[in-house]
Amino acid sequence: MMDIFQTSFMTLQQEDGTPIAQHLACQLDTVNIPWNMENQGMTPDDWYDLYSIGWTSPVPARGNIFVDESTNKKYRVFGNPAPYIDHLEVRVSMLPGGV
Repeated sequence: MMDIFQTSFMTLQQEDGTPIAQHLACQLDTVNIPWNMENQGMTPDDWYDLYSIGWTSPVPARGNIFVDESTNKKYRVFGNPAPYIDHLEVRVSMLPGGV
C-alpha cells in the first residue's frame, strides 16, 4: 500500500546496472522549469525532485540510476543528495523516451 505522497517504488542501481537496493518508496515531483539542454546542448532533459519515503540508506551517488518498478522508466541522479534525519532528497533527470 502506498503512502499518500508516494508515487512509486524504485530500484537503485549503479550505472552498469548492478542493483544497490530494491522496493524503495519514493515521491517523484516534476521540477517546474523548461527543458534544460544537457550534454553540450544536444539532449533536452526533464528534471525531477526525488524524495525518499521511510528510508535514508543507501544514499544515492551522482550517476546512479533509479528505475521505476512499475513503468521501467529510468532516472539518473545528477544532483548532490541531501540526507536528512527521516528522508533523502535528490535531483534526477530522465531523457526523453524514459530510458
